[in-house]
Amino acid sequence: MYFGPEKYKSIEKIEFDSSELLNFLESKKDRLDVYHRHVAVVTCYSNEHSEINPTESQKKFPFFMNFLVTPSNEKLIGLSISNPMSTNPAIYKLQKIKDEENFKEKFKNFTNENCNLQCGIIKLPLKTRFVAISGPDEFLKKEIFSEKVLGTESFSFAQKVDEKIIERLEKYKEGKFKICKTIINDEGINFFIVDKSVNDEFRPLLSEVVSLLRKKHNLSPAKYFALNEKVIGSFMLDFNTIFSENPFVQVEKLIEEYEMIKKDLIRHFV
Repeated sequence: MYFGPEKYKSIEKIEFDSSELLNFLESKKDRLDVYHRHVAVVTCYSNEHSEINPTESQKKFPFFMNFLVTPSNEKLIGLSISNPMSTNPAIYKLQKIKDEENFKEKFKNFTNENCNLQCGIIKLPLKTRFVAISGPDEFLKKEIFSEKVLGTESFSFAQKVDEKIIERLEKYKEGKFKICKTIINDEGINFFIVDKSVNDEFRPLLSEVVSLLRKKHNLSPAKYFALNEKVIGSFMLDFNTIFSENPFVQVEKLIEEYEMIKKDLIRHFV
C-alpha cells in the first residue's frame, strides 16, 4: 500500500534487508514496554540537509528517507518532514550499522545525493508527518486508524499530500517567500525576514516593528533555527495553512505593512 503524491510512488519498489534491524529490536525486547508498538528506524538525510536556505542550484532533497521495521518484520519506507529521532527521541540507538552502505546506496539511487544516517528504536505513533509512505496494507490501515482515534498525524498525513501540496512543501521547506526565508517543520511554516536593504542602525527599530505586526496579525513566534543571515524578525503560520488556496495571505499583508512603515521611518530619520 502507498499513500502520497505520484512523484514519490517509486518508493514502493525499494527493497531492503531488515535482518539487522530486526535483530536490534529483538536484542532490546525485554527492556521495551509494549514491545509490539516499537519500530527500528534507519533515517537517511542529505549531507547538507542542515544548511538552511542554500541557493536553488545547491538545494538538497528536502525530506528524510526512513526505513522502518516492526517486531513482526513488517517493512515500511517513508519520506518525512522531520527526522523521526528529533521528534521522538530514540529509546536505543545503533551506533554502527553493518548494512550502512546499502542504505546510503538506496538513498543515492532515489535522490542522486550522498547522505548521513541514524538508526534507533522508536515507539509508535511517530511524531513527524510523512509526505509519502509505503508498507503492508493491514499494518498501515491499523496505524492510520489508530492515529485518527488518538488525534495524531504521522503516516495518515501522506493521504492528504497531492502534487500541488508536495510542490509547496518542497518549495518552502527550506526556501524563500518575498523577503522571508522559510523553513517548514512539524509545528508550522516559519518565516524569517531578511531585509538586506536595511542598514544596521535601523535593525533594532524595525525588529520591534515586526514584533508588533506579528502580534497584530495574531501569529506565533517562529522556532529557532541557526541562520547565516541577519534576521530582523520572525513569525510562524499554522502547518495546515499549506492547504489553503492562497496560503500566505497574512504574510503578504504583514510584509506590505512592514515595507510601508519602514519607508516612513527611514524617511523621517534620514
